[in-house]
Amino acid sequence: MSAPKFYLDSHIHLEVAVQLRNKGVDAIHCAEVGMKDASDEAHLIYATQNRRVMVTCDQGVKYQLHDIWQGDGREHGGIVYFDGFDECKSISVVVRELLFLFEAADYPDDLYNDFWRRLT
Repeated sequence: MSAPKFYLDSHIHLEVAVQLRNKGVDAIHCAEVGMKDASDEAHLIYATQNRRVMVTCDQGVKYQLHDIWQGDGREHGGIVYFDGFDECKSISVVVRELLFLFEAADYPDDLYNDFWRRLT
C-alpha cells in the first residue's frame, strides 16, 4: 500500500500544501513548481507525470477534462474535486479531506485514473 501524493492547482490555497507537509503528507502547490498560471490540462499532465493526484475546485476539470481524457482512453494520476466556492476556500476542509484520503486510500489502486468528489 502506498499513500497518495498531492498536486494542488491554483484554485487551492498554498497554505493547504504547507499544512499537509507539516503532517507528513507529500503535497506541492502549483506555484511552488512554476505552474501557477498553467492551463487545466497542463496541471493534469504535470500531476500525472509526477504520479500525483491533482486537487482542484475548477469545474472545467470536473465537467470537461476528466471526461475528455476518459473518452480518449488517456490515463491520469487521479483528481480530487472540491465543489463550491466556500468549500474550496476553506483551508481546514480541504486539509481534513486530503488527510482522510492520505490515510485511507491506497495509491494507485484507489485514486489513479479516478475522479473523487467530496460529498457534502
